[in-house]
Amino acid sequence: MRENLFIIGLILASLVLQGCDSAVSQSSKTENKSATPQPQQEISKQQKVEFKGVSFSYNPRVFGEIKSEEIAEYPLQEETFKPDGVAPQHRLFTFDLATDFSPMYIAVYPVSDFPRMYAVNKSSVKAMEEEIINLQKVLQDKNFRVKGHIPYLPFIDASQSFQSKVRHFPFQNGRGILFLTHWSFEIEFVSNRQLRYVFEGLTNDGKYYVLAEMPVSVAFLSDDSPEEFEGYKIPWEKLKDETEMKRFNEVNKGIGRRLENLKPNEFKPNLDYLEEIISSLKIEK
Repeated sequence: MRENLFIIGLILASLVLQGCDSAVSQSSKTENKSATPQPQQEISKQQKVEFKGVSFSYNPRVFGEIKSEEIAEYPLQEETFKPDGVAPQHRLFTFDLATDFSPMYIAVYPVSDFPRMYAVNKSSVKAMEEEIINLQKVLQDKNFRVKGHIPYLPFIDASQSFQSKVRHFPFQNGRGILFLTHWSFEIEFVSNRQLRYVFEGLTNDGKYYVLAEMPVSVAFLSDDSPEEFEGYKIPWEKLKDETEMKRFNEVNKGIGRRLENLKPNEFKPNLDYLEEIISSLKIEK
């Protein structure tokens, strides 16, 4: 009887040990499974865009979808009209990336058609011909300015508060200039609302003008146009005073100098992303 009880005890002990081993083994498998690194989300590859002789590559994870279209020419209608929207027929690529005030876009224009858009106003024709010459000059000398501005062919009722990170930059069959600026439509402090990374260029044959603008932002600027920046308020009642206006403009230029010293990845989006697109750009017709 005792012998039988001893044997039964051994069997029970063996079963308990097997159960423990199984639990440990299962636990080990679970731990190993959780410790196995999960594959990272695959980074989207560059996507190529081709439309009416214009091609480039871009990252859809950064910029989203693109709308490609051909825009009809819009000449100045009357000699005394404000030239809002006046432009020759062009190819326009509009990206999903946008702010409330501006989308990111690339536009390709035939250079020689710009003066013709102002045919009803002879002085405007001459002014546009001079602006094209001035653009060619800034592509030779990045420090060239006209009244403090980098030449810009489409009409825009705004001023460049400053130009930072200015440098020449080539594309597949042309060259241009990159610069960071803030479009000021009135007396206002620099903010993220109108901060733009801009590219202007010409094809090697001089036939086409490229304009690209990417809205960007930085951490130390307001997303809206503020009344105050780091303790300095817009002195509305004193802006007729030349000294006070000069001080106000110096505050904005100081912001431009701070932006000059930031790294590309301190902007959102990274400035390098636009440069990658421009470097792949090719205009065949």
